[in-house]
Amino acid sequence: MPSSTNLKEVITKCHNVLDEIFLIHQEAVLLGKFDEAKQILDCYKVLHDLHKDFEDQHLIPMFDELGNQGQWQASLYTQEHQKINELMDNTENNLRQLSESQLDDRNLRRNIIAFLDREKTFKGYCEHHQEREEAGLLPSLDAQTDTEWRAKIIWPFVKEWEQCMERNMKIIKNLKIVNESSET
Repeated sequence: MPSSTNLKEVITKCHNVLDEIFLIHQEAVLLGKFDEAKQILDCYKVLHDLHKDFEDQHLIPMFDELGNQGQWQASLYTQEHQKINELMDNTENNLRQLSESQLDDRNLRRNIIAFLDREKTFKGYCEHHQEREEAGLLPSLDAQTDTEWRAKIIWPFVKEWEQCMERNMKIIKNLKIVNESSET
């Protein structure tokens, strides 16, 4: 069982894990290890989808019922999730194109830079979305829902998250990007 029924604490930890995995993906791209970068991005996507689905199924509907939603309405979070999915699809397509390109070293380096610049849009959008959740959605839910409801949804989610994270982190560690990148 998780030690907390505080949604902000639980979801912020998920955000931190997702941010770290995305950074490892970018390190793989920087090293020109595109197959590994794709595998890491796949791991990111699995965890992100689990996280997003939890919010879409449990948090956003409850938030929509609250009398005081604060600065941002529930529909904003749903729209942002859809936009993140679109940006993720673009990122996957751009990575596929980069990995299939037959370029000399100089042009490959320049294309890697251009790819990372494009990923900046995705990363920035996710950061702003996370900030809104951590400043609006999550504190409002923590303040306006009871501990029993939060425990009922958090405990199964955390169990599934930890299992999924463990599987995906094994995949990432086996790729040896983490060890290589930390040595440079």
